[in-house]
Amino acid sequence: RESPAMAGAASSGPASMKEWPSGSLLSDEHFVLSLLRWLPLPWGLADIAVVCRSWSACSQGHSEFWAQLTPMPKQLPAIYQVLGSAGRRLRRLDLSGIGAGAGDIQGHRLAEALARCPNIEVLNLAGCRALKLGDAAGLGATFSQSLRSLNIRGCDDLQQLLPVWLGPALQYLEAGWLSEFDDSRDWEAWARVFPRRLFHTICKKCPNLTVLRVPGYTLLARGMAASDYTAAMVDYRGISEVGNLARLRRLDLCCAMPVGDEAICRIARGCTRLRSINLRCCGELTDRALLAIAQHLQSVLVHINISCCEFSDGAVRSLASSCRGLKTLDLCYCQRLGPGFIRFLCGDPAICPRLRMLGAGGLEVGDDEVEGICRKYHATLVHLGIGSARRLTDAGLASLTRLPKLRKLSAHQLSGVSARGLIELCKGSASLICVDAEGCVLQPPCKPEHPDNVRLEACLAEKKYSYEDSDSETDVEKEHGRHEPLSGWAHLPEAIQML
Repeated sequence: RESPAMAGAASSGPASMKEWPSGSLLSDEHFVLSLLRWLPLPWGLADIAVVCRSWSACSQGHSEFWAQLTPMPKQLPAIYQVLGSAGRRLRRLDLSGIGAGAGDIQGHRLAEALARCPNIEVLNLAGCRALKLGDAAGLGATFSQSLRSLNIRGCDDLQQLLPVWLGPALQYLEAGWLSEFDDSRDWEAWARVFPRRLFHTICKKCPNLTVLRVPGYTLLARGMAASDYTAAMVDYRGISEVGNLARLRRLDLCCAMPVGDEAICRIARGCTRLRSINLRCCGELTDRALLAIAQHLQSVLVHINISCCEFSDGAVRSLASSCRGLKTLDLCYCQRLGPGFIRFLCGDPAICPRLRMLGAGGLEVGDDEVEGICRKYHATLVHLGIGSARRLTDAGLASLTRLPKLRKLSAHQLSGVSARGLIELCKGSASLICVDAEGCVLQPPCKPEHPDNVRLEACLAEKKYSYEDSDSETDVEKEHGRHEPLSGWAHLPEAIQML
């Protein structure tokens, strides 16, 4: 009986089934390859082997089935055998999909299997928090020569081993936490998760980096010893060596709280190709750092996140006036900014005319400012943050329905809008798919069982907004073949504020 897979494979081949000589169809290599591409290889090799020897030989012999592995949790029991069979043919390994299942991996067996795959160029272990590798250091000699891309975000036990995996071929590096929204994080333990002099080691061993992301480089904890504090501050000063990475295009230092002006000024001077920089919650930075970015990166900068920072209105205006090619401008909860900056931004058509994402949460925008945003960015705006806008009313929400590309809206903790106004926004916008309206104090107040509240909850359930997803979901803008970042717009978690 012909399966859909066989039908699809046959139709994409060089001839229809009727044109194949009798008895040759299932043994023709071209047809078999077309068919096997529909199957979850190499995980289904045992099942294929019982079909016929030619199928088994075909799947075993073609490197395309072994070059990239992306196992799911149910496939973990076979991971060691599959890696052993892949061997030198394996180029990309992505274990990020197994998540909590990483705790079921036998670290020493995985390390032994990885040692037989010396040509891995792309390794993604993000989110494998419980992953422990028995001989991870022993893999350093192999990975330091082969890896071009490494992601160990959220792998607490692997951060310390990072220096031995680094090498001159590495161009893309992600470490640090997977998300700042982790209520279970032990902050004292996290302050010790990174190796000493991490940035010094990275910059020395990986001179060709184009992407460097270490969100959550938080080395300080309440009550830490004076000697540990001194050592941590020395390590923070090492961030300035990033300025030696002349090819760097994206830098993420989210929540590297004590990083100073000197480091950012040196980075702005040295990283002349930098298109994206995330300085969220780098609260020790002053206007000097931001003005250096505006001066040295004005012709290349496309994305910047300075949410929860302390820059002045004048410095941010200088940034916007200088870096007119910006597509992301995240200013959420910058305490020294207010609605006046939004009026300035929207009042001049030449200032940042191409914004796709604007973070204005905590800036107390009202109906007039939102109307200005909609008027200026009608053709471009995809993501908007207006959380804690207490002056905003239903009229301002209604204007958002005129944005044809708006997909994500962070509108938490509003206090001047009604349930009906939010419902009409959700129903009236054809493009909006994610809305955060958590903590809104609706006007007029009504009980949870009121029909409007029930309808609103149903609308929001269909448009769930997750700050956990904002980082990964917004890496979708492609320019010149590169993925570019956008941002989330959340208020800083209370646990981090306490630090």
